[in-house]
Amino acid sequence: MLNKLIKKNNMTANEALGKIRVMLGLSEVELDETKVVGDASVETTDTTNIELATATLVDGTIVKVEGDFEVGKQLVVETEDAEIPAPEGSHETTDGQVISVDAEGVIVSIEEVVVEEEQEQEFNDDFVNTLVNALKPSLDKIEELSNEINKLKGEFMEFKDEPGAPKVYNNLNDYTSKEGELINGRIAKLVELRKNKSLK
Repeated sequence: MLNKLIKKNNMTANEALGKIRVMLGLSEVELDETKVVGDASVETTDTTNIELATATLVDGTIVKVEGDFEVGKQLVVETEDAEIPAPEGSHETTDGQVISVDAEGVIVSIEEVVVEEEQEQEFNDDFVNTLVNALKPSLDKIEELSNEINKLKGEFMEFKDEPGAPKVYNNLNDYTSKEGELINGRIAKLVELRKNKSLK
């Protein structure tokens, strides 16, 4: 949607983001001290009337240059104490520019960061059919496994409801009486065997 808005209003992505920041109150625009020129703001000082273009780097550092950001101009970094030449290397601004400077802090190149636009993918019937055909075997297998699980659940519930073996009671009296009867029976047989041996 942002891309359509940008194309409709013929503005760069950086300009659009700048306007959105101002609308949301994330950036303050001080019209009495700062003028907006392109992607950078130009600060005027009352004492010497030198216009300084300022920009903010992605890490929050504020950089300035006399006039506009152009190759060959001195880029300075604003610190708490003073302004010092920018260190050698590439510095990316929040406006989407990459400013490269040499060891003395002189701008050697300025490039726009190219942001690739998201391309909307169109789904046609062939794609949808291919996707459905690729997923169909997996969906069939999932349905088969689901049916098998439901069958096993039913069998388990039937098994769970069946009574198990008869309950075992811990009745010592019954046990001792049965054991006593067995012992008495054995003794009676032994006595009978002895009588039979002594009669012979």
